[in-house]
Amino acid sequence: MNYVFYDFETSGLNYYFDQPIQLAAKLVDENFNVLDELNEKCRLRDGVIPSPIALLITKTNLKDLSSKQSFYEFMDKIHQKLSSWSPAIFIGYNNINFDEKFLRSSLYHSLHAPYLTNTNNNSRTDLFKIILSICNLDKPYINIPIDKEKGRKSLKLEKIAENNKIKHEFAHDAMSDVDATLGVAEIIKNNDPDLWEHLMVFRNHNNVREFIEENKICFLPPTTSTGDYTPVCYLTSNPDNAKELIFFNLCEEVTDEIISSRTRNIGSLFKNKILKKVKSNDYPILLQYKHLDDTLKEKYSKDKNNYDVKFKLLNSSSNFVMNINQYLVDQLADYQVDNRDYLSASEHVDEMLYNGFTGPSDWALIKKIDNLNKIDEIFIELGALEDKRLVELYKRKLYSDKQELLPEKNINNYKAYISNKIFDDSEKVPWTTISKAKAELVKASSDSRFANMQDEIDIIGKYIDKLEKDFSS
Repeated sequence: MNYVFYDFETSGLNYYFDQPIQLAAKLVDENFNVLDELNEKCRLRDGVIPSPIALLITKTNLKDLSSKQSFYEFMDKIHQKLSSWSPAIFIGYNNINFDEKFLRSSLYHSLHAPYLTNTNNNSRTDLFKIILSICNLDKPYINIPIDKEKGRKSLKLEKIAENNKIKHEFAHDAMSDVDATLGVAEIIKNNDPDLWEHLMVFRNHNNVREFIEENKICFLPPTTSTGDYTPVCYLTSNPDNAKELIFFNLCEEVTDEIISSRTRNIGSLFKNKILKKVKSNDYPILLQYKHLDDTLKEKYSKDKNNYDVKFKLLNSSSNFVMNINQYLVDQLADYQVDNRDYLSASEHVDEMLYNGFTGPSDWALIKKIDNLNKIDEIFIELGALEDKRLVELYKRKLYSDKQELLPEKNINNYKAYISNKIFDDSEKVPWTTISKAKAELVKASSDSRFANMQDEIDIIGKYIDKLEKDFSS
């Protein structure tokens, strides 16, 4: 299967309210030969105030924020191209926790089906998780650098690329990051093809289930560069969420106290890391004994018989598993009562990505609306949408890309909405406002990371001042 290596640069870290400003992607075959590529930029949507810290870190050229291409044109191209590349394995560097979230949210905001990377036979992996899983193993083909200040291994992409002589001219440029990610992945795949094949197993939920059924005892990689490899055995999955898997840490003793734990005491076992949760749809990595280096093999070989005994004892303790399941069910119920489903209750359509699935009839209607050029007809069809989230989202698209069709009253109302949004001084609003951006600039001026970037800070300050002036009038 082909791979899609991709990377976003964004206006901030909040994937609900910030947005991508650049996407780069390369389609490669199973041997990593480049078949096609994509590199697009777009301007900010009205009402999106960029985080100055994010701009400084990524060294964003402010001219890119005023690109002629709108966010919606940008996302239309991305959706079309990535769909044409499917089916494929999507991979980035920390993409599961960052790029993937921005991709889903941006597809949703631009009125496209959001789950592109794990539907229609697509799947996803994460090179950051792969590096984390092997960084403390004796792998002579990959050179993981040491952060001298922190005294531990650095997992920054630019440092790994540099240490392995991979061209990476511009850190935080999307295409440069794609090339670096591709280069690091190629080193692992070419030098350790069996391990690479094993790591690809976990790209979808069903594969993970098959693995744990066949491998009673396996090893969880560390969650930090200084962590340990943990021998575990699978116990159960959440009765209300089959993708939440529960493992027992075999480094712990299986005592009568643990096995006889009441439901109310199960939480302490998770807190003390005796029990571990693993999400099978977030690209977890589970290693086998054969993947460990000689030092770890020797260490765990001494305890193998003991692990087998623990495994048999745990799996014969039906009450223990039953109490774990009950605890998980109760936890979900408590969460729903205490939180009232925050996203569902949110007044902001931006945060409603996970509030349900849009039906095929609505997607078909959106395509029809896109081809209409009379505002009355557009509003009639918008009223027919069953998913009311799409109504508000489409109105934003109209204001951005088809403003000439809108009556002056609608335009003025939307301008007022944008103005109220960016000048909202409430500390609780989840998006970046003018006042928040100015506060970030003050912090940046005294931040050692930006000690030599005062000119850039001043330029961003002028940009924020201009936004303030434009939306004040």
